[in-house]
Amino acid sequence: TGRQATTSSLEMATRGGGTILFQEDFANGFAGNNTFGAWTAEDTGGGTIWQHVDASGNGQFADGTASGVQPPAGEFSGNINALASTTGANGWMIFDCDYYNTPSSSGVENTEGWITSPVLDFTNNASVIVSWEQYFVYCCYPFAPIFLEVSSDGGNNWTTFDGHGSFIESANTLSANPLTTSVDISCAAAGQSNVQIRFSYLQAEETSSGYSRYFWGIDDVVISENPVVNDLSIVQLTTGDVFNVFEYKHIPFEQRILAADGGLVAGVLYRNNGNADQEGVEIIVDIVDADGNVVSSTTETLGTVPSFGNGATCPSNPQDTVFIATGWEPTDLGTYTVQANIMAMAADEVPADNAAASDVTFTEDEYGHDDADNLNLEFRPIPIDGTDLFEPTGYGNFYHIQNEGSTAYGLTVRFGPNSGGVGELEFETRLYTLDPALGLTESPFASVLWLYNNEWTPSGGAASEFVYLSFEDPISLDQGIFYFASVIAEFETDSELTVLGNSDSETDNSTGRYSRAGSGEYVWFTSQTATPAIRLITSERVGVDEIANANGIQLFQNIPN
Repeated sequence: TGRQATTSSLEMATRGGGTILFQEDFANGFAGNNTFGAWTAEDTGGGTIWQHVDASGNGQFADGTASGVQPPAGEFSGNINALASTTGANGWMIFDCDYYNTPSSSGVENTEGWITSPVLDFTNNASVIVSWEQYFVYCCYPFAPIFLEVSSDGGNNWTTFDGHGSFIESANTLSANPLTTSVDISCAAAGQSNVQIRFSYLQAEETSSGYSRYFWGIDDVVISENPVVNDLSIVQLTTGDVFNVFEYKHIPFEQRILAADGGLVAGVLYRNNGNADQEGVEIIVDIVDADGNVVSSTTETLGTVPSFGNGATCPSNPQDTVFIATGWEPTDLGTYTVQANIMAMAADEVPADNAAASDVTFTEDEYGHDDADNLNLEFRPIPIDGTDLFEPTGYGNFYHIQNEGSTAYGLTVRFGPNSGGVGELEFETRLYTLDPALGLTESPFASVLWLYNNEWTPSGGAASEFVYLSFEDPISLDQGIFYFASVIAEFETDSELTVLGNSDSETDNSTGRYSRAGSGEYVWFTSQTATPAIRLITSERVGVDEIANANGIQLFQNIPN
């Protein structure tokens, strides 16, 4: 079923920018507004999923008949804004599978389809970059079902490139509007005379089925050459337990990675943005303390980094990752800055993107993923249509135990300004012990039931403070085990349970959100795109149940799974 969506708007630098080889703004719909010819459309709805949205906002199918709606027009996405592309006012394209499957009471089909360009000649072009503006949301698995495909033999064979660009893959999450995306297709198109591209909505390979909802809007397609020869960039720098895919901003000192185990690990995602292979590539990682002193320096030699068009496979990975064990462990509490710089033998034409930095704080007892200085998002439950109630909801983070000997005593949570309300709000704090065979939703957990105190509700995000919620009994944490610390309102409520967090911060798969799946059941969706401010506490503190009973807080018995 469709869901209300949150927004992800992470942007990265757009490639291309050289000589324009092809341009399309869809002002003439499927007929094309270019000098090469028309676009063709195919879909599993017999031509009733792809639509051209004209200057008046009305939809037309590829055969010229009017759809009678203004897309997006499905029952779950009909009130969402149109694509706000550069030339959106004169028309754009949409794969409106939500409208095709409306009403869902008549049955829902998985959908696929594509729009294909006219034939293009890139015989004399050493690089080919496709850029476009898009806007999408999908359900109900995290893997994006949108792709850019390329053929150089009249459509007999197609090479498939991911089409979600910088969007962090997540179900029920709106992309930026518009999201500018660029894909280097040189390995499939450069030097070829019979090239076609197509924008394809396909059932994701990871699931093979399950995609039937929401929409994908496309506009302002530009194909150009890459004018840059030498340009390495650092896409992202991670710190913390990256071998177990999690990155922490706050680490209890007792859970630091010891020097004997390799010390703090820097994960560097890097990319060759130029059209030439780069030789003699090195990455230097420095760790700097609060006084500006370099306490560790490590050099990693990568050798040759090929251009996107010269990779061993086609398509090549849009970026590569190297994990660098620095051999450093902190000797004191405090904040340290990890700095990384990438360089090659050739002079870089865009040196501004060669460096990146990330802070990590070693604490007495706080394990956290959130950046407390950038809490720009409020996680909120979904209203139930036609009522004053809210759907069940929950938010949480995974934690991995690096060293033995730690104990969890509770959680701290920064509630949002819309949390609470006129009715009583019961919620739980839960610490799940992940059983991979069962999945997160069915894994065992320890739980405490709370009655929300409206005094915890801040006047705004900046006024929010961490509220400590203790477990009924301390919980020993086992080395090598994954735990999930969360707050959850498992039933419908007349008040909101909200938590502050960081938008577009989640690239290590550590966040989960409790929401309704396509089956109608409520489950934990992991790999979400934002980070809630929920921290795991590893020392004993005075809990709100001890100091604030006068405010109406109640601590109930532990609830078995």
